[in-house]
Amino acid sequence: MPSALNPEQASALVEHCPVPLLILDERGEVRGFNRSFSALVGRRLAAGLVGHSHATLADHPLRSLTGTPSRVRWTDSQGVEHHLDLSRIELAGPQRLEVRFFHDVTRQVQLEQARDELNDRLRQQTLTDEVTGLLNQRGLMLALEPQVARSRRYNSPMSVILMDVGGDRVEHGQLRLRVAQLLKDQLRWADLVGAGAQQEFILVLPETSGEAATRLADKLHARVAELGEAAFDDGSVYAVSGITAWRKSDNAASLLKRAAAELARARAGRAADVAAV
Repeated sequence: MPSALNPEQASALVEHCPVPLLILDERGEVRGFNRSFSALVGRRLAAGLVGHSHATLADHPLRSLTGTPSRVRWTDSQGVEHHLDLSRIELAGPQRLEVRFFHDVTRQVQLEQARDELNDRLRQQTLTDEVTGLLNQRGLMLALEPQVARSRRYNSPMSVILMDVGGDRVEHGQLRLRVAQLLKDQLRWADLVGAGAQQEFILVLPETSGEAATRLADKLHARVAELGEAAFDDGSVYAVSGITAWRKSDNAASLLKRAAAELARARAGRAADVAAV
């Protein structure tokens, strides 16, 4: 490599560089581009940048390439989205110039997006809650439908409790984990316990009337309060519940919807009581 390049050699190096690049002057105006940049964005669009800065390009499709982010995005005339990582160097000399190199990372971004979408689908397919290990709402719905069908067939009672727990200055993940274990210890083997989409607990109680479910909820509320006193020194723990009994017209979705409405009323009632204190 020679210690210095003459202007013709430097120009040829820039022109034939396989990496797309732009050259900007000290005012941020585009002074030139190379063949790789022209091949990437199209010669007409590339030529439209020359003599302009980010501030003067307004609606130009390539305006984002003259800004400051380290990763830029633009959409070509075919509607294809491109992602480019941007690096810069400054050239010493009588006129200060900045050279911007664009590295196409579109394929990498597409793979990352595909990975994230796959992870989202896998999370949606899983049947258990990540924090508590209980059935999540999808898993509980799958387990609840046979219970509803059984109640309909034999005209047997069934109730659902939606329980919300909370505490002042208590780490919510730890609280949910402790309450999940408490519920598993307190309920019968035939009962189902799940974690809802809004982090409430869902209790499905076969062969249980609405009155019995209400008594159970009161008992569980007391156990949750005792848990708070024993396990969390830095704040009180409370529970509120929405309770509903199965009706002949119910399916799993309508049963949970009615329980959710009851829980909303219970939450509002507790909020009003707290405000009144």
